[in-house]
Amino acid sequence: MPTSPEPATLRATLRRAVLAVVVVDDLDLLPGDDGVQVPVAGGDPLVPWTEVAAAAGAPAGPASARLRVRDWVLAHRTLQEEVAAGTDPWALLLPLALPVTSAAHLGPAWASRPVLGGAMDLGLGVRLPFPPPGAQRVVPLPRPVAARVGLGPDADGGQPSGALSYLERMGEYAAQRLRRDKGVRGGGVLRPVGGCDVPTLLAAESLRSFVVGDDECGMRAVAVPRRERGWFDLARVDPAFVGAAWSATEVEDRAFPRAVLVTRHEVAMPEPTLDLTRQSLEV
Repeated sequence: MPTSPEPATLRATLRRAVLAVVVVDDLDLLPGDDGVQVPVAGGDPLVPWTEVAAAAGAPAGPASARLRVRDWVLAHRTLQEEVAAGTDPWALLLPLALPVTSAAHLGPAWASRPVLGGAMDLGLGVRLPFPPPGAQRVVPLPRPVAARVGLGPDADGGQPSGALSYLERMGEYAAQRLRRDKGVRGGGVLRPVGGCDVPTLLAAESLRSFVVGDDECGMRAVAVPRRERGWFDLARVDPAFVGAAWSATEVEDRAFPRAVLVTRHEVAMPEPTLDLTRQSLEV
């Protein structure tokens, strides 16, 4: 069994992750003995090293650790600024589902619950502005950040009823779009709706029910290599496309490396030896 890294070694690893965020993502952070200071309007809160360690995760490659530390800091800063400005921080929260293998997943530090099937978890995310201007990204809401800005037990529970209702409405809107585009060139493509990316929309029973439709086995293979795109008409998708598209996508934008099995109630990741895309083509 591998031993845990010595505290000094772990601290050096975390400092490198923070410095990578400073250099690559151009965020103004100041690492110190007790934690990392995050410049925020109205004060510079300190993120303890224990939180940085939870954000970075272990084991993790440098790119994944930088991604999670960046998202944690941005969620912290954005919500703190909303609170300082007297704005309701709930306005920035959206439902968010991530594959369990996603580099953005915070593990136990994110208040989430498994979606039936075990392929992804569903919780709350923070809507953040990202370049280019006008674009946005939703990142996991860390438990310590939710507690610090006073979001309370609803946020810690992961799915307040309002967030679930919103998700089901967005799933229905996505289904309406697919009905409208049926038979049209480019139809059968799943796209984000209302700030919910494709894995998040698949967490909505309203969309899963449409995707499965009248299929005799009550199940359909869906390809979602990127968080922003998915395909459920795999007869039009090259078998090698899913894995290639996933590999070619930036780490933070990746979804599932192979097609997932979707029923009305579940989203499941099959074994790597099961080529669902090829089987869909052979039907």
